[in-house]
Amino acid sequence: MHSATPLSSPSGTRRSPELVRARAGVCLVFLANGLGFANLVPRFPEIVVHLGLSKSAFGQAVAAVGVGALVAGLAASWLISRLTSARVASLGMLVVALALLGAGLAPSWGVLAVCLLIVGGTDSIVDVAQNAHGLRVQRRWGASIVTSFHASWSLGAVLGAAMGQAMAGAGVGLGTHMVLTAVALLVISVGPLLAGWFLPGHDRADRAPERLEELDDTPGVRSATSPRRARPVTILVLFVVGLLCAASMFPEDVAMNWSSLLLSEQGAGPGRVGLGLVALQGTMIVGRLVGDRIIDAVGQRAVIAWGGALVTLGMSVALLLFSVPGTLLGMAISGAGCAVAVPVAYSAADDVEGLPPGLGLTIVSWLARLAVLLAPPVVGRLADNHGLWVALAYGLLGGLIMVTFWPVLRRRPAGS
Repeated sequence: MHSATPLSSPSGTRRSPELVRARAGVCLVFLANGLGFANLVPRFPEIVVHLGLSKSAFGQAVAAVGVGALVAGLAASWLISRLTSARVASLGMLVVALALLGAGLAPSWGVLAVCLLIVGGTDSIVDVAQNAHGLRVQRRWGASIVTSFHASWSLGAVLGAAMGQAMAGAGVGLGTHMVLTAVALLVISVGPLLAGWFLPGHDRADRAPERLEELDDTPGVRSATSPRRARPVTILVLFVVGLLCAASMFPEDVAMNWSSLLLSEQGAGPGRVGLGLVALQGTMIVGRLVGDRIIDAVGQRAVIAWGGALVTLGMSVALLLFSVPGTLLGMAISGAGCAVAVPVAYSAADDVEGLPPGLGLTIVSWLARLAVLLAPPVVGRLADNHGLWVALAYGLLGGLIMVTFWPVLRRRPAGS
C-alpha cells in the first residue's frame, strides 16, 4: 500500500527528474485551466449583442457555471479514487475545451447556458483533481509550492484574456477563435499525461502511514464521512474555510464575468475590454510566485486578513473612480489581495484530519461554488436596475468577508 518513493525531499536538496516533471505537468494543467475560459471573457460583449441578451439574462447564463459545479462537483473525490487525480484533471480539460467551443458557437441563450453548465461542472472536478495532484507533488517536494501552481493558472488566465482580446480586436470569428483555444487546451493538458509526467500510483500513496490506516478500505473501518467521524468541529471548519474560499473568489468572478461589460460601458474598445481580467490576474501571478514564502513568513491567518484589506481597498478605488483607469487600478490592487487566498483555503481543507484523499478539497470547493452560485443572476438583475457598479460592490463584499473571518483559521508556527 505504501509508496516506495519517499514522501518528501528535504528543502534545498536536488529533486529527481521524475518529481520535476510531475511539478511541470501540474503547472501545465493549471495553465490550461486558466487559459480556457479566459479566452471567452473578452467575447462576452459580442455574445450579449449577438444573442440580444439583457444583463439579467447574461447573468443567468453565467450562473449555469455555478449550477454545473454544484451538480458535478461532489463527484470529484469519487472519480479521483477510481481514475487518479492526474487522469481526472487532464481528461477533464478535454470536456471543458469542447464545452467552451459550444458556448462560443451558441445560437441561443439556452445553448449558451447548457454549454456553460458543462464547463462549470467539469471545471469543478478538474479544479479538485489538479489541486489534489499538486498537493501530492508538494508532499514529495518537501517544501510549499502550491501557490506556484495557482500562479500558472493566473498566467493562463492572463494569456487567455490577451489572446481573446487580440482575436476580438483583429475581427477573428468567434468560432475560429474557440477552435484554436480547444486545440491549445488539448496539447497543454493532455500532453503531460501521455508523456507520463505525473506521479504514478494511487493518490493515497503519498499520505502519511497513520492517515492511510485511517482511510483503509478494509471491512470494519469507518468511513471518513460517517456520522462518527464528521464531528461538529470538522463540519464548522469546512464551512468557514469554504466561505473564505468563496469570498476570495468574488474579485475573480468580477474580473471574469463582469469586467469586460463594465469596461465596454466605460468606453474601452473591443481590444481593451479584457484588460480588467489581465490587471487582476497579472498581480495575482506576482503574488502567487512569492506566495509560498509569504505564507511561511507570516502565516495563513495574516495572508487572509491583509489580503481581504487589499481587496476591500481595490474594489473601493474602482467604485469611487468608476472609470477605465479606476477599474483597472482597482482590479490590480484586488488581485494582490486574493492572490494566495484560494491556495491557502485548499491547503487548509486538505489538512483536515480523518478525510479520504480529495474529500476536504471537494467539500470546500463545492461550498465555495455554492456561495457564488446566486451571484451572477443577482448582480445581473441589480445591474439592469442600478448599473454595473453593483458588480464592484459584489467584489467589495468578498474583501469584507475575508477581513471578518480570518481569525477562525488555525494558528500555525512560522514555516509549517
